[in-house]
Amino acid sequence: MHYLNLALFCEGPTDERFLAPLLQRLCQDLCLNHADGPVEVAEDVVPLTNPKEDASKPRDERVARAAAAAAGAWRIVFVHADGAGDAKHQHAQLVAPALARIEKDAGPSGTGLGVAVVPVRETEAWALADGDTLRRVFGTTLDNAALGLPAHARLVESIADPKQVLKNAYLRTGPGGRSARRGATPLLPLLGQQVSLDRLRQVASFLRTEEGVMAALRRLHIVPAAPR
Repeated sequence: MHYLNLALFCEGPTDERFLAPLLQRLCQDLCLNHADGPVEVAEDVVPLTNPKEDASKPRDERVARAAAAAAGAWRIVFVHADGAGDAKHQHAQLVAPALARIEKDAGPSGTGLGVAVVPVRETEAWALADGDTLRRVFGTTLDNAALGLPAHARLVESIADPKQVLKNAYLRTGPGGRSARRGATPLLPLLGQQVSLDRLRQVASFLRTEEGVMAALRRLHIVPAAPR
């Protein structure tokens, strides 16, 4: 039996609300379908935060210190950064240095590994990939066109402002009063719990995260090595 505990370092709390349940489900799915034995994936993802005194430190140091402070509570730590239209640059500047520090701190035993989570623009783009889940969570029968969603999941990465598109989609369902003012943000955990993994696998940036998880699971000897 393997035990897989997860942690997550996010740019903001709204990202965490959506990503924590989604990434936990992704790990469960990969372990169920690819592990060579039973795996218990922790239900709760450990949120990594920095104390105020670390606010002025470089991001890679802040991430590494937060991961070290929670050592023993995770085997895979996800490091998130929004791609802001240039995911390759954001990965190189904001994520890769942190992953390198985490791996260095883990030492040769490799007991803890990092995985990058870098949507091309914003995390909300992934929530837009599955219109059926949006309809179920929003409580509407409006089709994708009426909600302002792209026709195909793979096209969500071309949306310039995913956060605004998600907000507009929710407002088109006609919420009133306080619900309208709060927007879709309170529903992000439900979207993370229910969005289709198969739909997300049509999104290139999500696939890169999935490949990172598989690589980590292989290095942790939870999933067999890939055939050569």
